[in-house]
Amino acid sequence: GAAAGTSNAVAAEQNKPANTPPANTVAAKSAGDKCNDLKLPGKNFIAKQSFPIDFEPFAGGCFATFGSKDEMLDEKDVPRGSTFHIFKGGKSVLELPDALDGQPACWVEAVSVKDLNGDGKTDIIMAGSCLSAKDSYPSNAVYVNNGKTFTTDADANSKLNDLKTTKAIEDYVTSHMKSFF
Repeated sequence: GAAAGTSNAVAAEQNKPANTPPANTVAAKSAGDKCNDLKLPGKNFIAKQSFPIDFEPFAGGCFATFGSKDEMLDEKDVPRGSTFHIFKGGKSVLELPDALDGQPACWVEAVSVKDLNGDGKTDIIMAGSCLSAKDSYPSNAVYVNNGKTFTTDADANSKLNDLKTTKAIEDYVTSHMKSFF
């Protein structure tokens, strides 16, 4: 499980190499039976970006990524229009605030979980990509665990947009705490 100081990274299945997790990152397994085949209307479940979580306030739950059926070309496409949820007992108990500024041509490359500010609560770090006319560009977010839910700050997240890995995001946030906490 994820304890303070450890990270779980899940890289999206892409046609290009995914971000390589740093040495101190523990790769998460694809969601097991308990987090398998979750469903939301109009969404494609992205198993490779979904995994069990063992931290409060959602211990025993699942972090789940869904792509929009309307925005994905097919089920093998990158999870465009991604939304992120915490599931417990097979039901969504929390939809995380939009990390990608409502941009439909965005998806997550990697997710890590770590206590970034030393408060004993596990935070969520997302490294994402968005399509532009010629290439893709980073779009990243940090979700702060306040003990009851997760919050995110679009202004603080905008400072992360040149970073390409969850480790780089973690390093930036821990050296710029006042912007995020």
